[in-house]
Amino acid sequence: MLDGRLRRLTGEVIRFSAVNIVATGVSVVLFNALVHGVKGWFGGPMNEHPSFGYLVANTVGMFVSFYGSRYYAFRHRHAAGPGGGLLVYAIVNFVSFTIPISALWISRNVFGWETIYADNVAANVIGAVLGTLFRFWAFRKFVFTGRQPVPAEVAEHPPAHLGAPAAAAQTPVRSDET
Repeated sequence: MLDGRLRRLTGEVIRFSAVNIVATGVSVVLFNALVHGVKGWFGGPMNEHPSFGYLVANTVGMFVSFYGSRYYAFRHRHAAGPGGGLLVYAIVNFVSFTIPISALWISRNVFGWETIYADNVAANVIGAVLGTLFRFWAFRKFVFTGRQPVPAEVAEHPPAHLGAPAAAAQTPVRSDET
């Protein structure tokens, strides 16, 4: 049993990592274009607002990640919440954005490091690793739960094969109980 669980978990980690690499690639390229520009083409329009640039870039990456997670990494799990889990997924992602944004803010405002290298190490290495660990845990816990919700009538009156006592299942219902 543990071997099967470990194999499923390992598969989820590998698929989640593949999706994360693609989404992170999109986010890093967009973040650097927005904050530092593309040499010879344009300057970074959000250079003075790197945290906002990070938020914009990673919101785009979040949608790439959602579709990859929903239809690849966690395709075998139930997606909790409206929109096939998109609402809960977005909430978890926006909460997790505080991790790399905090690292970026500390790098810029506490240490005074404003180079492209410092921004990328703070937000896209240190912050991204910590944020990824949090998201993997939170997605499995809150978004892709692995179990279908139980309908209210089944939760109130479970059938005998779902744990109701056998005597209760055989007791006839009186007309005044309906």
